Amino acid sequence: MLDMSVALLMALVCVLVHFEAVLLTEKILLRIPSARFSLLVSWTGFLVAHVIEIWLYALAYLACGWLGIGELHGADTLLDHAYYSAVVYTTLGFGDIVPGVGIQILTGSQALVGLSLIAWSATHTYARVTSYQAGR
Repeated sequence: MLDMSVALLMALVCVLVHFEAVLLTEKILLRIPSARFSLLVSWTGFLVAHVIEIWLYALAYLACGWLGIGELHGADTLLDHAYYSAVVYTTLGFGDIVPGVGIQILTGSQALVGLSLIAWSATHTYARVTSYQAGR
């Protein structure tokens, strides 16, 4: 039950981080007249948001290990946890680090959250490019 609570909390936090990143990026883009430069700023904003979300999950995995909820087998350092988080978030899935009992739900939900947020970023970028092309 605790693992599902952590998974739900992390999903909500990451969606909120991403939502705020979209809003902040849009505010910045209102001040940029160049379509090319605004796309670069938009893409960079999304990239930063994804990196923050990956690190939030890395810290959650580390905290789960400290709290005895479950640990990652093969991960010894914070960078190992961040690497695992990036692999799961992007649904790459190498398998050199594996989740122990107690954080398997967190791992599965992170893959779903990562895939959804990457799709959100891609959709937003596509809509921006389409609107620029329509304005030509």
